[in-house]
Amino acid sequence: MRCATRWHGPSEVHAEPVENARALKICYLGWGYHVHLERWASYFAKLGHEVTVLSVRGTGKYAQGVRQYRVGFEAGSIRWRRLHLRWLLWRIRPDIVHVHWAHFASLVEGIWNGPLIVTVWGSDIYRLDEFSPADVGLLRRGLRAATVITCDSLDQVRAIRDLTGDPSSRVEVVQWGIDTTLFRRQNGANAFARELGIIGRPVVFSARGFLPVYNLETVVAAFARVRAEVPAAVLVMKSYGGDREYRARVEAEIGALGLDDAVRIVDAVPYERMPELHRLAAVMVSVPFSDGTPMALLEAMACGSVPIVSDLPSLREWIVDGENGYLVDARDVDGLAERLIRVLREPETRKRVAERNADLVRTRASQQTNMGRMNDICRELARQQSA
Repeated sequence: MRCATRWHGPSEVHAEPVENARALKICYLGWGYHVHLERWASYFAKLGHEVTVLSVRGTGKYAQGVRQYRVGFEAGSIRWRRLHLRWLLWRIRPDIVHVHWAHFASLVEGIWNGPLIVTVWGSDIYRLDEFSPADVGLLRRGLRAATVITCDSLDQVRAIRDLTGDPSSRVEVVQWGIDTTLFRRQNGANAFARELGIIGRPVVFSARGFLPVYNLETVVAAFARVRAEVPAAVLVMKSYGGDREYRARVEAEIGALGLDDAVRIVDAVPYERMPELHRLAAVMVSVPFSDGTPMALLEAMACGSVPIVSDLPSLREWIVDGENGYLVDARDVDGLAERLIRVLREPETRKRVAERNADLVRTRASQQTNMGRMNDICRELARQQSA
């Protein structure tokens, strides 16, 4: 199935509105088309702040009142990009500049003297081997220029401080946040099961896109072994953007293993329908080689799907192996298959894990709580700037 991936504003906006306080002018810099930035910026616009998005690529669908500017980073020299950005910041005159994806911070460093927040996404600091030494140097400079750095795990805090060499830098763990009014457990008919032709079949959901870092070959190989034990099982995979050549390789492997009738690839899903997709699955699998705290994990936990994820430091902050999910080595096909079969065959385990994880998400990962903290941080920085 194919449908446009777009999000039309948060349904859970409970942080303190700006009725009795000055609305802040917040300027976001990042990939304007990306749902994560759409959600974050729209949330703050819904609170009443004056929000502008400077997009390095594409445009998104944001809450009413959000202004968007394309800053033309696809072409032109670094000098031209920084001059263009300097002019836009002079024109907008924000109280705070908030960069999403740490490498973009170097574009702001030196041309913006006010409060600078940098939100790390994970790939920007974990996969440094994919960047040149010069790019890593610019990344380090950008992070050092930040007033506050936010990330989604304690492991990322350690990685950031190792990278900057500054143990005193202010790094805050702030989750992107789950809208718990949208992502929650719910019984009843599932429209996705009907649309995909898999009503009544046990579902394994691979929630990550078609990129090599997400290690989908291991998922497919493990699922082939699951099918030998649970013949009715079906693997649902989600594709959003991604690498076309890599997807072709994965699809070829699906065919070679004789799994064409047991795999469904959903090319794009509107944000509002993602809870349905998670509720469809008994188990969510994500075994990348590196990761922060993926939204897919928290969404699955909120919706009652049992998570099986890579044994990585950031994921150990959420999953206790055998208690509320499973941790596996990203290359261990047999281990992954064994745990998938176990979950599919043990409905009581699924029920126990679902209850525990729903409570955990409400406590630690709700959008309301985390964006409320972020709102407090923004107000604190604005007060310090005006003092």
